[in-house]
Amino acid sequence: MKVSQMIQSKFMRKEDIDDDTPATIKSLKLEDMPGDSGEQRWVLHFREQSKGMVLNTTTIRVLEKTFGDESDDWTGKKVILYVDPNVTFKGQVVGGLRLRPVKSAAKPAQLVAAAAPAEEFDDQIP
Repeated sequence: MKVSQMIQSKFMRKEDIDDDTPATIKSLKLEDMPGDSGEQRWVLHFREQSKGMVLNTTTIRVLEKTFGDESDDWTGKKVILYVDPNVTFKGQVVGGLRLRPVKSAAKPAQLVAAAAPAEEFDDQIP
């Protein structure tokens, strides 16, 4: 068993996600972080996951850009959770969780009516 599997966490870690994982935002809460520092961080909870994702500035900016600056409006929105191997922490490349918005299906092109009336053809086909 890997050591990372032995250490339990209240919050999501990169080891909790295998591939791109769809998730629906359920809530956003300010929560106490483990330890004696008394630090609080924003945690995003998903309908499909039992653990919450601790947000960092990058993730908050992605959510703001995608869903707007009113965090109450993020509830019910869909995202993709994934592991980014290039995440750094204290100067070390350690990998970490990221999210991105679900790409919406492209809307079908609407037909534009021609400005001139359509010509009538009176050709006879032999």
